[in-house]
Amino acid sequence: MGEFSKSEVEQAFMEYRRRGVETHDWEKWASLFTEDAEYIEHFLGEFRGRDAIREWIVKTMAEYPFISLWMDWWIISEDRVALYIWNNLPDPTGTGKRYGFPNSTVLRYAGNGQWDYEEDFYNPADGERVWAEWFNDGGRLTTEIDRSLKGVEGWAPPVPEPACSREEVEREFFEYRRRGDVAVTTGDWGQWADQFTVDAQYFEHHFGKFSGREEIRSWITETMKPVPEMHFSLDHYMIDGNRVAAVIPNCLPDPRGQGEDFSFNVHVILHYAGNGLWSYEEDIYNPREAEETISAWIAAGGTLSQAK
Repeated sequence: MGEFSKSEVEQAFMEYRRRGVETHDWEKWASLFTEDAEYIEHFLGEFRGRDAIREWIVKTMAEYPFISLWMDWWIISEDRVALYIWNNLPDPTGTGKRYGFPNSTVLRYAGNGQWDYEEDFYNPADGERVWAEWFNDGGRLTTEIDRSLKGVEGWAPPVPEPACSREEVEREFFEYRRRGDVAVTTGDWGQWADQFTVDAQYFEHHFGKFSGREEIRSWITETMKPVPEMHFSLDHYMIDGNRVAAVIPNCLPDPRGQGEDFSFNVHVILHYAGNGLWSYEEDIYNPREAEETISAWIAAGGTLSQAK
């Protein structure tokens, strides 16, 4: 059980959502953080303390008054909230074309209506691509905001229904984790891929989209060959029906044995389809952090595998 009641966390989250998504009152939104809050924005930087968060968010959002926000879904579990939010730019063409990119967020509640931690996950290349396309199509700072925009249709499949028991979903999530550990130990990623449905969808925010178990198997096997030492820890996980959201640090061992951290966080979204199988996975992170982590690891003495 968390330190605070679910109703208290829900009420605080609704206010967080109202001030950000609905009113864009960023001064008051920033006041919802504790004085010593930590905000990790995996592209724009890390901000320590309410004042730093306020200065950054007010200045940043003032430059983009035409952006509207839409929360696709959220999970509240004990003192944490996970959410999936769209950053939408208005259509300058008048044709209904969509210009938007999502990010996922993790919040930690600290009581008294305030949050002491936020972490935002996305691939900056998605934003850069959308911005360039929008500008080339005529988007400008004076383009009027469109608050009716929601998520991009077909971006992710629906969560399977009906929901299985929490006990089953949790058990299979730990089986998912166990198969990952086996793959790291043995190099056999095939048995890891076997836990996906035949028609599963996998969206990796750097490598792209994969359709079906066999595509997933082929991709993961080839991708992991250069870094067989990479292992996957668990910061936390949250379950809502057949959806699981987990922060999974991707870690490489310190080549010098001095305990230095070589890792980057990935926000993993899973859809459970029943019978021990997953129908969807989405991995959200900043690939530049992954590249920087691997480069630093190599500089410290780590070696990429040449296995075929």
